[in-house]
Amino acid sequence: MTVWIILSGIIAPAVFWSGYLYYKDRFQPEPIRNLGITYILGLLAAYACMKFYGLLPLVGIPDDPSALMETHSLEYFFYSLGVIGLVEELFIFLPFLFIILRLKAFDETIDGIVYASSIALGFASFENIYYLKYLEGFELFGRAFASPLTHTIFSSIWGYTVGKARIHGKSLFKASLIGLSIAALVHGVFDFLTISPTLRIAASLIVLIIWIWRIRVMERSSREKK
Repeated sequence: MTVWIILSGIIAPAVFWSGYLYYKDRFQPEPIRNLGITYILGLLAAYACMKFYGLLPLVGIPDDPSALMETHSLEYFFYSLGVIGLVEELFIFLPFLFIILRLKAFDETIDGIVYASSIALGFASFENIYYLKYLEGFELFGRAFASPLTHTIFSSIWGYTVGKARIHGKSLFKASLIGLSIAALVHGVFDFLTISPTLRIAASLIVLIIWIWRIRVMERSSREKK
């Protein structure tokens, strides 16, 4: 596979979904520089997450669940929830908590969704750098566009709860705990469902439901700013 195909599979989805987020927040858009920073933070978060996965065997947890995936086992279900969903959402969340929440431009609830999605987009792009070289054809372009979407969808959950808490002066700890728990659960269940062609329909419905919710939240916020 040529390098330009791999790069196009990474860059094109990133540009597309970044443009989508910017359009949804068009009535009071976040500074382009901030979105660029959050995207880079997502790349760094994914790299750190990859290194963390490499440490899991030290405590008896496999860093590669391929064998569990092939058997569709109950172990893989718990691995999806307790490792994949929780760990990946946590690594995406950390730069949001320690850096993004301090930005002066963060001044409305919808910003939580926008910034969380932007970090998740960078995270997904890094994942694609690793995975796309093993794929080809429709599978390659399918993952290239689907992975950023699913990651931004899941992160939107805690982005909304934490963003709302910050704007309204509520407990960030409580909002983070609730949002991360839901996002990790949904993320983990989604990953488990994707191992079976039959169950992928249910996985798609999960993404669709959360996407519709996110669209409604962002559109309601946009109408309030007109």
